[in-house]
Amino acid sequence: MSFEDVVRESKFVLAEASVVESLRRSNRVELHPRLVHSPLIYDKRGREELTNLYNEYIGVAESSGLPMITLTPTWRANKERLAEAGIECNVNKDAADFMMHIRDRWNTWRDNIFIGGLTGCRNDCYKAVEAIDMEEANEFHAWQINKLAESNLDFLIAETLPALCEGIGIAQAMSATTYPYIISFVINKQSQVLDGTSLEYAFRTIDSLCDRPPLGYMINCAHPSFLRASEQPDIVLSRLLGIQANASSKDQGDLEGSATLQVDDIPTWGDQMIELNTKYGVKILGGCCGTSTAHLQYIVDNIPR
Repeated sequence: MSFEDVVRESKFVLAEASVVESLRRSNRVELHPRLVHSPLIYDKRGREELTNLYNEYIGVAESSGLPMITLTPTWRANKERLAEAGIECNVNKDAADFMMHIRDRWNTWRDNIFIGGLTGCRNDCYKAVEAIDMEEANEFHAWQINKLAESNLDFLIAETLPALCEGIGIAQAMSATTYPYIISFVINKQSQVLDGTSLEYAFRTIDSLCDRPPLGYMINCAHPSFLRASEQPDIVLSRLLGIQANASSKDQGDLEGSATLQVDDIPTWGDQMIELNTKYGVKILGGCCGTSTAHLQYIVDNIPR
């Protein structure tokens, strides 16, 4: 089935847990100051660490018979940062090929693994004031989006977006491709995008300004409690496909500056995630900062099916 069919017909789809933060905390590889984990695909140790991490997450899905979403390690691989780093390789396509190689090694299970081409915001993902406006975002991000579209991916996704304006421009650039795509925002404890925009306004605005609206929306890099699902209008819940949630209920600023990994009780976190699926219809569940295989395993072991 296509990715769109899987999302439409499945009650529950598993997404990967933390990648960047897990690599950073492992102390086994060095992340690039501007490109983060993208250059690891060209390094033997880096490829091994990435492969092991992705395979751990995919293994949870495979052992539970669930479709799995995993994303290219291209969060910061935009044209500007690649130029600053002096890298001339086609990093986005190479990263997509790297992920497809991992998928191919799962043999008969490979058709249940769906790869998303990942892009992020231009500047700090926790500072909405640094977001670029709609027109600039469309022009700036189109380069990376088109590079990702050169590969046979299943969908495109933009994550950790702190402001609606940049999200609109990215969505418009993605809508110009042939791929289904997802827009994922960072939210605060009041269930607002970090620029203060309500999720309802953000979803309605993007849907109205794109020739081809997103397949749906997600939340990432926020604790599941931040969503306040019981307070959300139907339009938000009907367009919200998933959440990749932080392990800690602290706000993002506190987590960013923490010297130690912040992780709340896994069952409490997992039960909140499961409730988003069973009570509110949020289909895609995965992890962000602080999460691990144990978080995914708790969900699949306890979610009703």
